Amino acid sequence: GAEVYKYNWEEVETTYYVVETEAPAGYTLIEEPREVIVKKDNYNMDDITSLLQVDNEQKTFDLALRKWVTQAIVTENGKTVVTETGHKAEDDPEEVVKVDLRKSKLNDVTVKFKYSIRITNEGEIAGEATEIRDDIPKGLKFVAEDNPDWREENGQIVTNKLEHTTLQPGESAEVEIILTWINSEDNLGVLINTAEINKDHNEYGVPDRDSTPGNNVPGEDDIDDAPVMVTIKTGSEIALYIAIALGATMILVSGIVMIKKK
Repeated sequence: GAEVYKYNWEEVETTYYVVETEAPAGYTLIEEPREVIVKKDNYNMDDITSLLQVDNEQKTFDLALRKWVTQAIVTENGKTVVTETGHKAEDDPEEVVKVDLRKSKLNDVTVKFKYSIRITNEGEIAGEATEIRDDIPKGLKFVAEDNPDWREENGQIVTNKLEHTTLQPGESAEVEIILTWINSEDNLGVLINTAEINKDHNEYGVPDRDSTPGNNVPGEDDIDDAPVMVTIKTGSEIALYIAIALGATMILVSGIVMIKKK
């Protein structure tokens, strides 16, 4: 919409100032008047307002996703040890989170990894990540009881937890997911888990400027992965641990003997 104000009149042309009162969806409102010269006072409002579109600047919509491992959770003999990784969303690349297991306890241990997924609005238009998808690699499994905010749907693991969380430019929101290692001597090495924005929304219907939701294209900023590794302690490693423990014990015993002699 626009308001047109007649400025002056000459025999062959009229000068108008056009003030935009409403911008098209997703565009910046032009607050400063624009000068329009019309021949012989014969103008069409649609023609005049269309001239404003040359100056209109479309606002950008851009949601970005980052994923990282926050915890390694190992349960053995009824005892659970939670290790904080210290990793952050900004880590790029992220170091591999490694869990070493004893071969003799391989089938009796439970290993879980907790991941955080952060959505950040890097654009100029408010919007939501209405659905986030997690692609689970072979070797890890999704346990519904550990993930009340997630569900399996059409062969995909998805969440709508942030569907109604409108992010203003610069704002972020996070969701978490826990995946469980599948116990097997054949299931060792690096396991890479990926998450992506599956669906997004903004009130103007403006598409994301540098990524397409749900297209599973690495390199776009709406998709990210995080690596973990499960290994078996070798005999040499175990021997080293035993040697270190025995050495520490001998030093302690020697210290006690010396104290008693004194």
